[in-house]
Order: sequence, then C-alpha cells, then structure tokens
Amino acid sequence: MSSHHIVRENQEPAMIVASYEALDEEYIGQLLEWSPTIIANDDTIDFFLAADIKVDVVFSLQERVYPQEQIQTFPIKKGFIPDALDYLIQRNHKAVNIICNALDEALETYCTLINIVVLSHGRRWVYVRHRYEKWKEAGTRVFAPENRLKSVVGLRHMNPNEFVTEQDGFIYLEFNADEYVCIGEEI
Repeated sequence: MSSHHIVRENQEPAMIVASYEALDEEYIGQLLEWSPTIIANDDTIDFFLAADIKVDVVFSLQERVYPQEQIQTFPIKKGFIPDALDYLIQRNHKAVNIICNALDEALETYCTLINIVVLSHGRRWVYVRHRYEKWKEAGTRVFAPENRLKSVVGLRHMNPNEFVTEQDGFIYLEFNADEYVCIGEEI
C-alpha cells in the first residue's frame, strides 16, 4: 500500500485486548500499524499507557482518570468482551481482533453481527460457516470440532479436534451444519 492510502473510519478491524500476554508484542505491533480502535479493560490499560499507545475505550469496574484525555470509559455490565462487542456493533464496526487468554462462549452469539478473529497464545481462531478454505504450509496444525465436519481435504487427523496439513497447498473443511464453526490455526 502506498503512503497515500486513505483509511476510512471503522474500515480496519478494531482491537479488544483482554490480555496483552496472550499475544507476542511484535504481533500486537503489527495489528496496531493501521491505528485501529483500541478497547482495553482494567487489566490491560496500563500496558498501553506505559507503551504510550493511544487507547480509545476502557471498560472498567472502577472510576479512574487516565493521562490520555480522549479515552472514553464505560462500566462493565455483561462482561468485558460482550460489552466491547456491543460498543463496536452499535458504532457499525465490521470486524474485530480479540486478544485474550481463552475463547469466550459468548462470541458465538456475535458472529452474525461482526467478523471476529480471536488471537490467543500462538493460535488464531476464526468463526466461519459452511466451509473453510486456506493455503497452508505443510506441517501446520489446524483445530476444528470433529463433530461439525462433513469433509476434510489436505489434513491428517492427529488428536481429538486437531489436524495437521499434509503438504503445502490449500486445505478445505466443509461443515455439516449451518451454524458458525470456530476454526483455529497456528500463527
């Protein structure tokens, strides 16, 4: 992209950061390159403030004044991630990267409203419907719920819900239901 590329508001995925330790700092830096809307909580705000990274929103259980004046604060009502997703959806965001320690079951209820990618401890999780197709290097681990799979191409079964790519190339997963399915891959 040229340096003249114009980024429209809400065009790039927002970032919800529930745990900065769940993702390598270098990878977090890559996600920050496009200046996404950043949403933090009581556990992650100090990480951003110490690194002098602009935060847009904090969902908190306490009242606090932050050195960055533009930060909007909201009380946590349903839970940090659901509250943050509600905030983004109300403001017409189309996609979000969520950095957290574990997948939250509540995410499945938001899949139809916003494109969700979860980044957690060396894995990237996406929610897809019908089929998943992606080019992968040989030996890459892929995680998918076996009870939702109709067909698998390019993957060898390793452990429950864990597969490995057989060779460089495209892999295909087709699902036996119309609901969203959470697929994980190594990053």
